[in-house]
Amino acid sequence: MRKLLRFLIFSLLVLGLSFNIILAETEKYVDKDLGFSIVPPEGWEVKDGKPYNLAVIFVGPADEGFMPNFNLNIVAVPSEVTEINEDLLREIKEELKAAGEYYGSLEFVSEGEREVSNYKGYEIVYTINLSEDLTLEQKQVYVLQGGKFYIFTFTSLEDTFEKYLPLFEESLSTFEILQ
Repeated sequence: MRKLLRFLIFSLLVLGLSFNIILAETEKYVDKDLGFSIVPPEGWEVKDGKPYNLAVIFVGPADEGFMPNFNLNIVAVPSEVTEINEDLLREIKEELKAAGEYYGSLEFVSEGEREVSNYKGYEIVYTINLSEDLTLEQKQVYVLQGGKFYIFTFTSLEDTFEKYLPLFEESLSTFEILQ
């Protein structure tokens, strides 16, 4: 489980750091195979996440040379993992810190429990200082439901994070697990 978590967090971090894609219109995104739907922010491009081992990627317009984006990864978890507990959170934070140090430095901003479309979840917000003049801010939101771990990762420049965060949150509020 630890190796899988390390791989997932590292890949999500890498993807968020390197994404540059163009703008397009969007509507409700439904993935019947993975069993979920979500409405991306209006005007954000929907990209296939499979080449990056992700379910889907949504990319916004370029702002200050960076395209804010968020993605969803869905991972099957062992049957004994039934809740987001302190042990799991400790592992996640250790992996985030290690991945962040690979790129520069990582500082945790906030964390706490939250709801995502009536599902119990957890969020962690952090900055990644890539260089003296380039800092990204990321918010990861986790939901554990029905033996699956849903990981939403929103990435923006630190300077534009608050500008695009409401779009991410609005989209996240439309998330549904299909039965």
